[in-house]
Amino acid sequence: MEDDAPVIYGLEFQARALTPQTAETDAIRFLVGTQSLKYDNQIHIIDFDDENNIISKNVLLHQVGEIWHISASPADRGVLATCYNNMSLGSPRETERKSSPWRITTSCCGICRKAPARP
Repeated sequence: MEDDAPVIYGLEFQARALTPQTAETDAIRFLVGTQSLKYDNQIHIIDFDDENNIISKNVLLHQVGEIWHISASPADRGVLATCYNNMSLGSPRETERKSSPWRITTSCCGICRKAPARP
């Protein structure tokens, strides 16, 4: 049996949120959310090709705050939800914990867009 070399993926910022994307049945895919108070946060979409031992990525901006939890929809690979801290711009600066569903759109700048509310 041949041992494959380990695969390592690095992030620009610290991360606390990781989830598999189980709605994607054709690929091994994970979502990782970064946690930074100073910079725009990111959602990394990481695909792993187990036959060739290769990682590919797509990075989306999550500008509303640091991501504390991320969850992928089990039914729709284009939908995810994040729990995040949003820092106020006023004085004194306060943080507020929020959550939002998102629709992944990679056609325009790779920015996550809030998913429309369903009736």
